[in-house]
Amino acid sequence: MRKSSLFALVFAFVMASGALSAHDLWVTADKPEAGKVFPLIVGYGHDYPSWEAIPEEEYGLFKVKLLGPGGEIPLTAATPNYKWNSAGPAEAGAYVMVADAAPVFWTRTPDGWSMKPRNETPGATSCGRFIEGAKGITAVGNAGARENVTKPVGLPLEIVPGADPTGIKPGSPLPLTVLLIGKPLPSARIFARYAGFDKIAKSTDASAFTSVTDKDGKVNFVPLVPGEWLVTVRHETPYPDPAVCDKEDYGTSLHFEVN
Repeated sequence: MRKSSLFALVFAFVMASGALSAHDLWVTADKPEAGKVFPLIVGYGHDYPSWEAIPEEEYGLFKVKLLGPGGEIPLTAATPNYKWNSAGPAEAGAYVMVADAAPVFWTRTPDGWSMKPRNETPGATSCGRFIEGAKGITAVGNAGARENVTKPVGLPLEIVPGADPTGIKPGSPLPLTVLLIGKPLPSARIFARYAGFDKIAKSTDASAFTSVTDKDGKVNFVPLVPGEWLVTVRHETPYPDPAVCDKEDYGTSLHFEVN
C-alpha cells in the first residue's frame, strides 16, 4: 500500500526513539485579520515551522475545526492543499484551531511494515496504534472574547492552557494541563521549541524547554524568547486486546506565538 503523507508522518513516530521525532504535526493560521477569511493551516514535516503539502485525497483523514469567540466556524478546503478557510470573515478575538488525525495501525514484520493490526498481519513482531492530534491558538485584532482558549476541545491527548498564551511575554510562566481521554495525566513529559531553534541546536530532535506534569497533570511552561512555539507530548498505553496490537501511542501539540 502506498505510504501517504499522513502515514509517512506516523511512520516517523514509529521509528523515532525520543519524544521529539523528525516529524511533527501542528495547526496554525496564516496571518489572520479581522474582517477577512480566516486561513487555517495543518502543518507537518521534519523542518518545523515549514510544512509539507497534504494530498487532497487525504483531507478526509483530518477532522479540522475552527473555534472562534462565538463558537465553531464552518471551514472549506482551500488551495494550496494544506490550508482550510473559514466560510466567512473573522471577527476580533481569540481562535482555537484543531486537527484530529485518523488513528493508524503500524505493525512490524521481518519483511517490513503493515498498516493492519497484529492479528491481521502474518509474522507480526510488534504493533502500535497511533493517535495524533494538534491544537493551535491565535488572536485576531486587539479585542474580543478570549475565554474559549482555556477550554478543552476533546482531543484524545490534549494540552490545555490555563491562560491565553497569546497574551504572555517571554519569561512569564504559562500554566498547562495535559489531559488523556479528558482526565489529567500525571508524569507526562512535555517538550517545546520555537521556530528556528533547530538551526541553533543543529538538530530537529532538540528541545528548548522540557518538564514533567505533576499529579494533577499540570506544569508551568516558560518561553524565554518571543516567536512561534510548539509544545508536544507523547504517551503510550497498552492496547486493550494484546492479540490485536501491543500499544496505543498518543501524540499531541499546542502551537502559539509569544509576542
